[in-house]
Amino acid sequence: MNAHDAYLAAMVRRWHVNPHLNQSGQTLGHHGAAAAIIAHALWPGDAELLWACIAHDLGEIATGDVPSPAKRANPELALMLVSIEAAALDAMGIRYQPSDRLDLVDRLEAYLWMMHHAALQRLTPEWRKGLAWIEDMALEQGVPVANAVQVILSDARKSAVVADVAPVARGWWQRCSEWAMGKRK
Repeated sequence: MNAHDAYLAAMVRRWHVNPHLNQSGQTLGHHGAAAAIIAHALWPGDAELLWACIAHDLGEIATGDVPSPAKRANPELALMLVSIEAAALDAMGIRYQPSDRLDLVDRLEAYLWMMHHAALQRLTPEWRKGLAWIEDMALEQGVPVANAVQVILSDARKSAVVADVAPVARGWWQRCSEWAMGKRK
């Protein structure tokens, strides 16, 4: 692995085109470390996941942090970015295993960052959809993970001093209970 290039990649700024978060100062290194902390809280001992959390965005040294909405609106751009970022990771000798767990902690970390730096954004349709996705993916990982994610989100709401918190998706706890009782797959 080219440790120096990976070290430099960790300094790439996130959110640079997001008007609500572009001054928050988060780097890929901040994001990867925070995602690894969350991953360890949810799945202690999963060293492969911890490495994936740290490494997954380092290829953005070649592209910058292109916003998810731009990638979703332009699938061809998204494919090009994946290719460019994969080449950058290869050049650094970095490999990691993508997974649903990684996707969950990646998006949960982004949501938590938003809560602490631009909490009113949680009320926008984009962030509400993101929260619903996080809750659904957490439930797919199992009831203990879903419960732990809800605790993490609750703590973030308290810490961010958010009084009018966007409500948890309607029926989320019911789906969680049904899943636990084997009524939902």
